[in-house]
Amino acid sequence: MSATYDSFKILIDNIIIGCKGWVESVAIVAEDGTPVAYSAHTGFNPEFIAAATAAIGGAVNAVMDLLNATRYNKIEIELNDRRYIIIRNYKDRYYIVALTKPKPNLGFINLIIEAYVSGKS
Repeated sequence: MSATYDSFKILIDNIIIGCKGWVESVAIVAEDGTPVAYSAHTGFNPEFIAAATAAIGGAVNAVMDLLNATRYNKIEIELNDRRYIIIRNYKDRYYIVALTKPKPNLGFINLIIEAYVSGKS
């Protein structure tokens, strides 16, 4: 295993533990749609999630270009069952993708992810 994979796996484990059970699955996805690392406790297919994340990220970047905006921090998608998919930019080349449990404490989850993304953990 590479040092990069190991550091991503540690990041994923820290996010899941830090979120105190509000997050079911976390993946690190490269901009090109390649799953780099993941931890899933549900029917979470990392290849499908990675491809969808790359497509969503590309679409949002295209909209950002149209709006002359420089960048975005996160995308939150609410599912019908009140779970959320949270997509965060990470190190300008990756995305952190988290799938929450239903009716999560989004503020807490975002605080934990922000702490790890910004290196303040």
